Amino acid sequence: MACHLETRKDCRGRVLNEDEETGGSSLPVAEPTAKALHQRIDLLEAKLDFCLSLLDRLNHFSELVLAEVHAQRRDAAPASESGQRWSPAGYPIVRRNEPVRFTNAFDNSAFLASGWFEPEPWGTWGHDALQVLRFALEDYKGGYVDVHLTLQCFIAPGADRPTIDVAANGYFLGSFALRSMPQVVRLRLPPSCIGEGDISLHMTFSTPVSPLAVGVSQDPRIFGIGLLMLDVS
Repeated sequence: MACHLETRKDCRGRVLNEDEETGGSSLPVAEPTAKALHQRIDLLEAKLDFCLSLLDRLNHFSELVLAEVHAQRRDAAPASESGQRWSPAGYPIVRRNEPVRFTNAFDNSAFLASGWFEPEPWGTWGHDALQVLRFALEDYKGGYVDVHLTLQCFIAPGADRPTIDVAANGYFLGSFALRSMPQVVRLRLPPSCIGEGDISLHMTFSTPVSPLAVGVSQDPRIFGIGLLMLDVS
């Protein structure tokens, strides 16, 4: 029996060879050049920078929303009762959803453990790099607790945004970038760091500086963070 071999031809009737049938797939593929790789990397870096910029804008917007919500709560909150309540360990008790304000209109110095100047009409400046707050949670029964701090800072002209490292009872909670305008920093405290409900909150500021040192004013005080409000929810 005769064996029929199928051949393929082009449009002009010419018999195609194997390379032509497969589209020339047997030819070596050119490797990308170093220049092309660098261009691709530059493009990826540009896209990454754009995404990070969008995230920073979103974070700033959320800070503004939180600041507005807590400002309204702060303005609507009643004045603190005379006679601060204390935990058995000697920490001032903070009630949930009742903001503690640190202007000179309120005597909340019991919460300011160390590293603070005297309160002012807007709030209280921290002194140097380390500021400590102390408070006790009212009727703590376990579980996670959200703490909101309304903060600001002094930024020297041309300087980058400073940061604070926050720890509660020795448990590191994170680093946060601050602005010169009030913003809300949200801290989520796990049960492992709360213990019986007494909290010692340590905040380390990255770039304490005085307005006098950078030629902004004659104020010689070395500012850490600026504290406006503490709120527990």
